[in-house]
Amino acid sequence: MKASAVIAASFGLACFAAPTKKAVYNDADILNYALTLEHLEDKFYREGLANFTQADFAAHGYDETFYQNLQEISFDEGTHVAFLTSALEGLR
Repeated sequence: MKASAVIAASFGLACFAAPTKKAVYNDADILNYALTLEHLEDKFYREGLANFTQADFAAHGYDETFYQNLQEISFDEGTHVAFLTSALEGLR
C-alpha cells in the first residue's frame, strides 16, 4: 500500500507539472512583443535626455561624444518603433 501511495503521488505531481497547452505565437504576437520593448527603450532614452543635459553628464566625467551617442541611440529607438509599427500595420 505504501508503494501505491508513492506511485499515485508521483503520478499526480507529474500531471500537475506537465504543460497542458503549448503556446503558439504568430508574427503579429512577436512583432507586438518587440514593439513593446522598443517603446520602453525609446521612452527611457527620450526621458533621460529630457531630464539631463550634456552639462550634467560632463559634470560626472562624460565627454561630449558620450552624450552624442546617447542622442543617436535615442533616435535609433524611435526609428525602431516606427519600423515595427509599420510592419504590424502591413500584417493587417
